[in-house]
Amino acid sequence: MKIFRDNGNNSLEDVLSVQSHLNVDFPQMYIDLAVKHDALYLEENIFDFINIYGKSDERDLNFLSFKSDHLDGDILSNQENINDINNYGIDDLVIFGICANGDYICFDYRDMEGSRPKIVLVYHDDFVDHEDGSNSMVVNYVAESFDKFLNILRA
Repeated sequence: MKIFRDNGNNSLEDVLSVQSHLNVDFPQMYIDLAVKHDALYLEENIFDFINIYGKSDERDLNFLSFKSDHLDGDILSNQENINDINNYGIDDLVIFGICANGDYICFDYRDMEGSRPKIVLVYHDDFVDHEDGSNSMVVNYVAESFDKFLNILRA
């Protein structure tokens, strides 16, 4: 991976503290990456996926920071500052990155079949209406795991 910029490293204790605060288990590969690179922005940060309409799509990725002095409060430990996707009908997702167009890349802790969360993209401006009158942001599957997600980043 070629790094365009990052904000240095994080202590393992800080990463595990955020994990505890969010009451989740981060994938080990994510923990290892977060300890070495805060607010990571790769030179080649584009990933391809099939969107909900069955079309090939692509996004870029800027990993969220663990430090409070980055992106005006859009830090990983403060999920409610990132448009609070839980208020839009989505529970058990943890945002770890933001795309340039405002979409969110998340760990999906809903209905986990194994011990690793899937990776999903949440459209920031696309909603689905439900029969009960509620609505929620559209969630699009991207990868089976964080390891596989890193493999689909263009390098």
